[in-house]
Amino acid sequence: MLAGEVADLRVIALLDDYAGFETSLYGQHGIALLVELYSGGETRRILLDTGQEAAPILHNMEILGIDPAAIDCIFLSHCHYDHTGGLAGILRAIGREIPVVAHPELFRENYIRKPFLRHIGVSRENSPEAIRAAGGHLLLTGEAFAPMPGVFSTGEVPRRVAFEDQAIGTYNLEGGRLTLDNLRDDMSLVVNVSGRGLVILTGCGHAGIINIINQARKIAGIRRVAGVIGGFHLIEAGEERIRKTAAALAREVEGLVVAGHCTGPAACSELARVLGDRFQLLHAGKTVVFS
Repeated sequence: MLAGEVADLRVIALLDDYAGFETSLYGQHGIALLVELYSGGETRRILLDTGQEAAPILHNMEILGIDPAAIDCIFLSHCHYDHTGGLAGILRAIGREIPVVAHPELFRENYIRKPFLRHIGVSRENSPEAIRAAGGHLLLTGEAFAPMPGVFSTGEVPRRVAFEDQAIGTYNLEGGRLTLDNLRDDMSLVVNVSGRGLVILTGCGHAGIINIINQARKIAGIRRVAGVIGGFHLIEAGEERIRKTAAALAREVEGLVVAGHCTGPAACSELARVLGDRFQLLHAGKTVVFS
């Protein structure tokens, strides 16, 4: 079990597929969550994912009054371009050396074949060399670990929930062959908030959001889940999986479910129906506080 807790947590969506109503914030397919952690009189900030490119995130940060230099660490949920594309640009804006945490398979050649063959993994502009040149110290691990007390990565997530089919039609280039990708690199960030329980932050949740919740509980030794925020990749899921996911989230999560990015309109509609006011839609500029 990974010990520790934080006193207060604030999660700010710096980027999502949608922007806030009546704002000048930018929306773009992708996600970037600023995780602000308050503990022992100190504040630490972790950026979860970096969208497709740095420009809209930096634009939104300026409007929201957030200095990129305040970011202490970047955590990448998985390899896809809409989660890693802005990495080098954001590191340059931060202007100092910080850790970049990701899975060891982050830089694999990753492709999709529908509607046509294209590479969807980490771009050449974000190669290991480019990341290091921009000030990023790569920490590549598939193990669960805590970058600070009360905050931890899930590491690789076991896939045990029967209805959470993770296949999304992506392929890895291995030994000259395209092999079906099982998205082993999908990892989430978990915060143990004092007196509240676990808050789980996902990029796409390719491992399955209920699998992720189970993994977080196992690592922390804590059952209470105060909230789940991020993308759940249900945009192409069938009605049965969406229905079962919504029912499971209603049982397993005590507080808010804040979903956006790749969750999809059908799943968001079902989540709103089942969860009522415990469901909120994620968008650029959205802030959620746990204290």
